[in-house]
Amino acid sequence: MKFKCLVNNISIRDYFLSFHLGKSNIYKLFLANLVLVNDKLVKENYILKLNDIIFIKPYSNDLTPYDYNLDILYEDDYILIINKPYGYIVHGDINSCDNMVANYFLNKGLNIKVRHVHRLDRETTGILVYAKDILTEAYFNYHLANHDFKRYYLAVCKGYVKANQTINKKIAKDRHNSNKYLVLNSGKDAITHIEVVKANNHYSILKILLETGRTHQIRVHLKYINHPLLNDPIYNPGEGKMALESYLFTFIHPYNLKEITIKCKINQELRWYFEK
Repeated sequence: MKFKCLVNNISIRDYFLSFHLGKSNIYKLFLANLVLVNDKLVKENYILKLNDIIFIKPYSNDLTPYDYNLDILYEDDYILIINKPYGYIVHGDINSCDNMVANYFLNKGLNIKVRHVHRLDRETTGILVYAKDILTEAYFNYHLANHDFKRYYLAVCKGYVKANQTINKKIAKDRHNSNKYLVLNSGKDAITHIEVVKANNHYSILKILLETGRTHQIRVHLKYINHPLLNDPIYNPGEGKMALESYLFTFIHPYNLKEITIKCKINQELRWYFEK
């Protein structure tokens, strides 16, 4: 929760705004006396100098730690990226990914809040990003919402997909089934870019880039073009695991501004299709 100020002669309020932290959150931080500079409490009009040390007192966790051996793809003082296992939701269950991360932080002696910056469906495996502090969380939330960072997925779908394509079809919740979504003109914009990696008459392996991040977007768009994900429990039920993985993520680090690419190992189920 400590940050070295990398700019000179800026108010701490403006510094926080540069991370796209909301004005209401900034107000709450200072109202609760949670911000210190060089070990002294400050107000939001305090002028920062180069190399000042900013400390934000941590929020306590309201989660129940769940013991699980996390597959960690990347970690530094600000970011934790894990390989999400199949069959777990990000937030809401006792055995959720958030509770796994809470347990990991507890075992490392870190008294910090668990902050996922995006979600994956229960049946989707792969890259899941956590921020370790409120500034990093705000930074990722802003840039993910504006599609500044690239998230690639690998998917195996039914049938022969003949060519690379972009699906630009709006998506809305199915009012007849609260668990399903569908292509609907009155829905929200959704754009999915598809590159064919391998295809035959039975299945196709796809590399997918999301330009938007709607719930079930890949699943709904592939269903719409009559190439649903294999074993999708909602849109194309089967006997195996759903064949979708978030496998590559490229982003600009909020503090050193370096481009970082994280790639996870292709899971066993997807590898089977590559090797067939």
